[in-house]
Amino acid sequence: MRALLLALALILSPLAVAQEDPVVAQVGGEALTKSQFELRFGLFAKSALRQLGLPDTEETRALLAQYRQKYLEALAEERALLQVAKAKGFWPKPEAVEAQVQALLESFPDENALAEALKGAGLPDVGTYRLLLAEALALEALEGHYREKLQVSPAALKALWLLSPEYRHGTLYCARHILLPTLEAAREALGRLEKGEPFPQVAQALSQDPGSKEAGGDLGCAPEGTYIPAFEAALLRLKPGEVSGPVGTQFGFHVILLEAVKPAGRYPLEEVAEELALGVKDLAWEKLAKALIRPYTIRLFPERL
Repeated sequence: MRALLLALALILSPLAVAQEDPVVAQVGGEALTKSQFELRFGLFAKSALRQLGLPDTEETRALLAQYRQKYLEALAEERALLQVAKAKGFWPKPEAVEAQVQALLESFPDENALAEALKGAGLPDVGTYRLLLAEALALEALEGHYREKLQVSPAALKALWLLSPEYRHGTLYCARHILLPTLEAAREALGRLEKGEPFPQVAQALSQDPGSKEAGGDLGCAPEGTYIPAFEAALLRLKPGEVSGPVGTQFGFHVILLEAVKPAGRYPLEEVAEELALGVKDLAWEKLAKALIRPYTIRLFPERL
């Protein structure tokens, strides 16, 4: 009887393991398990919540549950790309991965401090970090190899520039401002301007706006609808070269200079060419990646998530 029970235990134990960590996707000859999915989805969730400015709680994670199946689809395609990278010789050498692991370790007081930091980031141990790092380096090398070969002709860029509505703009108002905490401080700034002191110089000396202070209060050129109502109403009343009186908003008191008004048109091609080319290459890489993984059969089992 004991021999029979032992035999049954040996037969059933792999089944029990399989049930505990089911396969949620089959990518070519590789199985993606639920635990592998949960690790990577957990990292995605942490990143997404941080970008949204939300705390990482059970409630906020529940908001992301609707994306689990879509993430599984994307992860399966990534696993296929990793197989392509390995087949084409883009997998990083162990010593290259280890060098980066050691560099990370040296930035912490000891291994325990690193382990705590990794757990806080959603990684259980250094071994997992090492594996994910190798995968990231492989994908980066694969994509970089093909992106280098992608060329976008000047004619194609110009055609895309002409056809893309996002590169058209309405009238642009080019302005500077000085932000002061009180009405009295704003009047003092105006007094310095009236004595002939250059606006950028006064802004650098007095402005409380950290985003524009060092640039002499420069706000760049923006269309109507960019600024808060009180600020924009004062700006639109000015003629190029004019300076406003103190304008009160929830941020303090502003002294505004309208430097120039640019008529509606298109942003210059030379200013947006790099962005255009990057967008074209992104689309091209997306299509190429789909073609590269086509030989790898992908089967998804979202019901097992």
